[in-house]
Amino acid sequence: MSRWTLEQVVVEIGVDRAAVTSWIEQRWVLPETQGSDWQFDDMDVARLRLIAELTQELEIGNEAIPVVLNLLDQIYELRDKLAVIEHAIEQASPECRAEIARILGGAAKSE
Repeated sequence: MSRWTLEQVVVEIGVDRAAVTSWIEQRWVLPETQGSDWQFDDMDVARLRLIAELTQELEIGNEAIPVVLNLLDQIYELRDKLAVIEHAIEQASPECRAEIARILGGAAKSE
């Protein structure tokens, strides 16, 4: 995993230091601190890119950004949980997988 400085992030994303600093102060991204410097990992940089896109390209207001980020975080968390469930089902016996398919098929029909 790469480590990024604030200066590298600013150049990579194309935003100014003040914007990134503001986003950190608002806790939209939480880089590690090393002394008095921030250290960003790849996930932090991806989140900063997303915030830049949301605020600059899509013109989503600052008051809505926390809601959008929270919803996206929930989606990512659910996706990770579904991957764990999928892996568990793949490891189950054929009978168990068939039973799960039957139950899920019945649930879809009753909705």
